[in-house]
Amino acid sequence: MDQNSIKSRRKFLEQLGVVGAGLVSIPCLMPGCDSKSNSTDQSNKMTSNLAKDIGVQIYSVRNELNDDLEKTISAVAKLGYSCIEAYGLSLDGKFFGKYTPQEFNAIVTNTGMYIASVHTSYFKHNDVDIFINAALAMDAKHIVIPYLDESLRGDYSSIAENLNRIGEITTSAGIRFGYHNHDFEFLLDPDNRVPMEILINETDPDKVSFQADLYWVRKAGVDPLEFVKKFPGRFLSYHVKDADNNLDQTTVGEGIIPFPEIFELNIVSGLDYLFVEDERTETPLQNIGSALNYLNTL
Repeated sequence: MDQNSIKSRRKFLEQLGVVGAGLVSIPCLMPGCDSKSNSTDQSNKMTSNLAKDIGVQIYSVRNELNDDLEKTISAVAKLGYSCIEAYGLSLDGKFFGKYTPQEFNAIVTNTGMYIASVHTSYFKHNDVDIFINAALAMDAKHIVIPYLDESLRGDYSSIAENLNRIGEITTSAGIRFGYHNHDFEFLLDPDNRVPMEILINETDPDKVSFQADLYWVRKAGVDPLEFVKKFPGRFLSYHVKDADNNLDQTTVGEGIIPFPEIFELNIVSGLDYLFVEDERTETPLQNIGSALNYLNTL
């Protein structure tokens, strides 16, 4: 990266409130967080700002799903989650190439949970009916594109145009549509622009929203609180995922991401749901169970 690119990226990160290496270890960014006298007032303040429900992205238990899908979905329900965010819905209209939306929905609803949102493969606007029909069959309120293959990252304005066309159709069907970030969307493109800003600024806020993965925002060197503040009303949900001092994933509530402060902005942010996600493969049910226990304390 040349010097102009470095300066441009540095300026952007400063605008978003990047936390430098020396600040990574700060354990709490919330005023009064070390005072028990403030805990009750803060809890009451946040209660009105929580999302509709707390769900879990079941990619967190992907290996267990491969072994025994029904047993794993049941185990997730027993942890106390009210809903899930599904993944694995492809252009064939099936989950994991096997389950129809109706079949998959029955497995989930039989446990007492419901499907609030679904991750799809990347698709063009002319294929949107496949995913709308699946969402309607499950009464899912959100459709989210979760990832861009590297081959698609060359022209983010074209991606934004496609998202707009998809969002126009999903909005007419009564479904919110969004795009989920990783860290690469914050790396400068060849024109020294930030892809994430292109996607947000060049999409219609009435038709396209974003699922902020709070861990990946922080992994990119951006303060997730400042990122959320900068784009009010643009988020349909969060992936609630935590980072340790080395920016590796850790159990939600045990890391450096200031969830209480971020959640205070939930109404302003426009989101409907919080989805816990933990991509670590060791003790996944324990990980997402601990995350839910933490969030319930808020």
